[in-house]
Amino acid sequence: MDPIRMHWDVRSTEYNDFVVKGYNDLRERRAWQDHFSSILGTDPLNILDVGCGPGIVSMQLADLGHRMTSVDLSDRMVEFAKANSSANGLNIDIRQGNALALQFPDSSFDAVVSDYMLWTVPDPEKAISEWFRVLKPGCRLAYTDGDWFHDPLSTPFRNRVSAYFAKRDRKGLEEVHEESDTEMELWSSDAVRPRDDIRMLEKAGFCEIRVIENVQRKVLHGSRYYAYGFTNNHFTITAVKPSE
Repeated sequence: MDPIRMHWDVRSTEYNDFVVKGYNDLRERRAWQDHFSSILGTDPLNILDVGCGPGIVSMQLADLGHRMTSVDLSDRMVEFAKANSSANGLNIDIRQGNALALQFPDSSFDAVVSDYMLWTVPDPEKAISEWFRVLKPGCRLAYTDGDWFHDPLSTPFRNRVSAYFAKRDRKGLEEVHEESDTEMELWSSDAVRPRDDIRMLEKAGFCEIRVIENVQRKVLHGSRYYAYGFTNNHFTITAVKPSE
């Protein structure tokens, strides 16, 4: 099996529990929704969520009135996304799919979003070129990620604090298995981010590229900030496909 797919299949239960907890925190959900609305506006859009995981970003956006199509490589993540959207009464088109070969025609969507996905893909330039291809001219990409390997915020002290609060936050949740990590070879482990992201976006043809730094300070609060936002700069990058 593809090691990336196996990685997320294995982690799907714990990751689902983590993000559902955030979605059910009204303050955190509203903060994410405000963040997306500041980038994408408030008019209803036809949006593609690539690497949707358990579907939380899609749910946040569908709750705002956007028409969501969501894809993920992991079958288990797709199952969780369908269950979560159904449980919350949201109508989202959720499919298993590969970010490197999206099964949609050119210029299909008013916006493309992706959260915490690009760092894991084997060919980020291909993923970005697919985002560019399926976007309509003049429309916007917005994705959130981080430098999980070289961030200067990841000091020993901050890592200890984060581990303490993460353990408290995940108390009672299923333990994560580590076996698949050794099989993953990640481009992001050697990257300088977001500098390398900007280079790849420019190469793909995007314009109006903007980096929003330290998103975690806007969307995470209290112990969840110390557990998941204390050791890394979470950045959102926005870019536009030029009008024809």
